[in-house]
Amino acid sequence: MLLNHIKIAVQNFRRQTFFSLVNVIGLAVGLAASWLIGIYVYYENSYDRFLPLADRICAVAFDIKSGDQEVVTTNTPPPVASRLMADYPEIELAARTFNLGTVVVRRDRQGKDPIQFNEKDAMAADTSFLELFDFPMTSGNVSSALDNPEKMVLTEKMAEKYFGNESPIGQSLSVNDHLFTISGVVKNLPATSSVQFNFLMPMAHYRVVENFAWSWIWLQTDTWVRLREKQSPEIIASLESKFPKMIKTYAPAAYARIGQDLEKQLANGDRLDVKLLPLETIHLQSGNLNSRLTTLGDKSQVNMFAIVGGLILFLACVNFMNLSTARSVKRSREVGIRRAMGSQRSILISQFLTESMIFSFTAMIVAGVLAIFILPFFNKLTALDLSVSDLFSKDTIAFVIILPIFTGFLGGLYPAFYLSRFKTVDISKMANTPASGGHAGIRSGLVVFQFAVSIALMLGSFIIYQQLNFAQNHSPGLNRENVLIIDNARHLGEASAKEVFRQKLLQFPEVVSATYSTFLPSQGSFGDFYEPEQGNQSRATVKSLPLGSFLTDASFVPTLGIKIIAGRGFTSDSKADSTSIIINESAVKAIGWENPIGKWLRYPGNRNQRFQVIGVMQDFHESSIRVIIEPTAIFHESSKTYQTWGSALAVRLRPGTEKAVIAKVSALWKKAVPNVPFENDFLDASFTRLYKTETKTVSVLGTFTGLALFVGCLGLFALAAFTAEQRTKEIGIRKVLGASVAVLVTILSKDFLKLVLIAIVIATPVAWYLMQKWLQNFKYQVQIEWWVFAITAAIAIFIALLTVSYQSVKAALMNPVKSLKTE
Repeated sequence: MLLNHIKIAVQNFRRQTFFSLVNVIGLAVGLAASWLIGIYVYYENSYDRFLPLADRICAVAFDIKSGDQEVVTTNTPPPVASRLMADYPEIELAARTFNLGTVVVRRDRQGKDPIQFNEKDAMAADTSFLELFDFPMTSGNVSSALDNPEKMVLTEKMAEKYFGNESPIGQSLSVNDHLFTISGVVKNLPATSSVQFNFLMPMAHYRVVENFAWSWIWLQTDTWVRLREKQSPEIIASLESKFPKMIKTYAPAAYARIGQDLEKQLANGDRLDVKLLPLETIHLQSGNLNSRLTTLGDKSQVNMFAIVGGLILFLACVNFMNLSTARSVKRSREVGIRRAMGSQRSILISQFLTESMIFSFTAMIVAGVLAIFILPFFNKLTALDLSVSDLFSKDTIAFVIILPIFTGFLGGLYPAFYLSRFKTVDISKMANTPASGGHAGIRSGLVVFQFAVSIALMLGSFIIYQQLNFAQNHSPGLNRENVLIIDNARHLGEASAKEVFRQKLLQFPEVVSATYSTFLPSQGSFGDFYEPEQGNQSRATVKSLPLGSFLTDASFVPTLGIKIIAGRGFTSDSKADSTSIIINESAVKAIGWENPIGKWLRYPGNRNQRFQVIGVMQDFHESSIRVIIEPTAIFHESSKTYQTWGSALAVRLRPGTEKAVIAKVSALWKKAVPNVPFENDFLDASFTRLYKTETKTVSVLGTFTGLALFVGCLGLFALAAFTAEQRTKEIGIRKVLGASVAVLVTILSKDFLKLVLIAIVIATPVAWYLMQKWLQNFKYQVQIEWWVFAITAAIAIFIALLTVSYQSVKAALMNPVKSLKTE
């Protein structure tokens, strides 16, 4: 019986080649899109699953509230790891990591030039770190690889990069001019690892962490724990309920050391809670987590792509259902005859489902070819590195098999039951069925659904693009353009050597100004708590204020184009401003000062050092517009108020001179610091990278919106061809009676145009609502203007008319004599 069903299906395919090809192509596009998006969704949900003990590992986070400021962060203080291990038997292991930023790694070779690079994936870690995660190692022992301050562990690709085919074990590498002996090699970490590194040095080597072993305020380490049993919400909640005792026991002394009363702050509504974040969910369920992890994903984006992929597949199935039911008149004779010869309805249903399955599996083969060809483009869109083998891997093969089966049933179930219902006595009735065919209302509804989805996706793409463009160009109070960034400026040496280098830079005609700073906007800042002094004003000020800051020189403000709206900037006389501070508008508002110029702040973190406000700068974004502009300050480097690893040089260039000046600066750098490779960036490019998630969303959504439109138009084109075929005799009669081509095209197109207009009416409020919800992720956002909807509607109408007009014009130009002879 199955073989007979297949033979009949092949015969029908040959008889209706055009409509069959439309079905196969539509389904193939839908399947290919769903296939690729399905792999992307699987990839995003597979983070850290390669680790055998991932279900027992958690990141430690601090949930902090200070006044009106709230944050959940994985940035933790040094002592929390030891306390967790000592006080809570449920925790098997704890380990800290310390981000080292960009380091210079060098291998000296006798009689040859050294191999040296700037490396960004380097960090210090506790001895237990490798054991806690159980990263697979090709050489060395997880328990002892970091048990000496002079040891180092690196990944396979770094071993190959610096040592080629030689064994690196026992050999040395220099990191920032300090020699380490290689004691272990870790297998290359997959891209689906939340923790990424290429170099590991022992935490014991970096005394700065030990110097803050007392502090519960210095949040510069990341802390990880491994539980003794598999985690569950109940186990985590039980552990978290015990942590307040730890905070109340150990943290107040650290706060008292800097002049703060933690217990009083907590009593007044502040919060300092310790949380555990399961490793397996941290990638997609981190929310607004503040973290040094660079691998955090966006669950809403993944869900959005999954929905879009499902919709495209469903649109392709809608095409199949529409064309199958529309051509019911053609198949009714076949069904009636087979019913007259004794065929049961169940056999007919299996026949039509078999046809649907054949279409689906044929389309899946075409989809496989399409997926292979567009995989490089898809990788570029999603920033993934998938290979052809990933399309057919053991993890995805079940999905690849189930997808066409599901599609075959989804697309074929309704036509199968609809077509199989015909009886012998229905044949004569079906012969006189109106040209629109059976179940025209359902088909019209499906066409409306197709275009409503496509229009909603178009609107979403336009609005997300607008928001991305706004984010990349919205820069009040800061001029991002033409600013060259040179990291690793600390390698220039002492302040005098830095100044010599800066003066040489200023001799280049392309250079306008240059400044040194611990950090730069878009790259982070130093954060700590400061205490505003009340002074003689009547309105009360806040007792304590979290303040992000830059430690810099007098050229920082003019180089970055920062606008001073009150008071003044720093002067060239560094001593005059060693106790000066410039704050932004948000800081003034948060503090509650009526007139900030001349007011003072104390810094408990450095022996209650006092700073006088000399200027107020306009608010500017130092990070993404997803977050509100925080209180920010600029300190003069002569204050020496804190020390950080960060050190950058920003150079304001004359427009259009970027390429010429980079070569000059590179040559100057190599003379000044021959052992440190030259690397550069631009401030506007650094800000652009903050929006890589939104950029990916625009690219992927735009591409798949195009696919949705293609699938929808393909079905509309086929339906227009079927309608023209059914109305061939009517068209011939109208033409004989004098109807013009334009009139005939209008008659044939107006019904489809009505459906598109209904789709616009449905899609517009839905898209507006969904985009308003999405824009709530941003503290600063565009307004959704009416013209976006008008342009989208015009594009949809134009595409629909273009799609159906070919068939309409073709039918209208047909010889009426041939039309009238049509059966």
